[in-house]
Amino acid sequence: MKRLRSSLGLSLLSTAAAVTPVQPAQPVLTMQRVTTTTVAGKSVERLEVTQTTRPGDLLQVSSTLKLTGKEKGARFTVPIPANTTYVSGSARASTGVKVSYALDAKGPFSARPMKKVTVQEDGKTVTREVAAPQNEYRAVRYDLSGVQGTVTVAHRIRVN
Repeated sequence: MKRLRSSLGLSLLSTAAAVTPVQPAQPVLTMQRVTTTTVAGKSVERLEVTQTTRPGDLLQVSSTLKLTGKEKGARFTVPIPANTTYVSGSARASTGVKVSYALDAKGPFSARPMKKVTVQEDGKTVTREVAAPQNEYRAVRYDLSGVQGTVTVAHRIRVN
């Protein structure tokens, strides 16, 4: 059994020196195990609080934030913990929140991170930049700029 730890960051950037950014409350990150059961002949997902994990466990990582809409450059970054893999296409967020990813917890972040690969073509070694597979993502960033009200963000990871 493993205990997963992940540090997260909420950053604010001011676009003007005279403007003091509004600091939202530090978000609480929740990790819950996703289980599937059958109810009335249908498969239903359930989220369970868990203190430990096992290889193969599917976890949902989520947070709820309350924003005024005055936060400038607000971004919520969640690293993918060691010994886990981001589940492709699983990031979800409230309307207006933009999601980006990185191959390293510090970035750079983009909608489709790129990586360099070296291949052999016609007997020559060539380095190309290609879109990285989502299972190589190491951080998810939620851009909260201009969003107000209660915002929910979530993605899933699988324990290696």
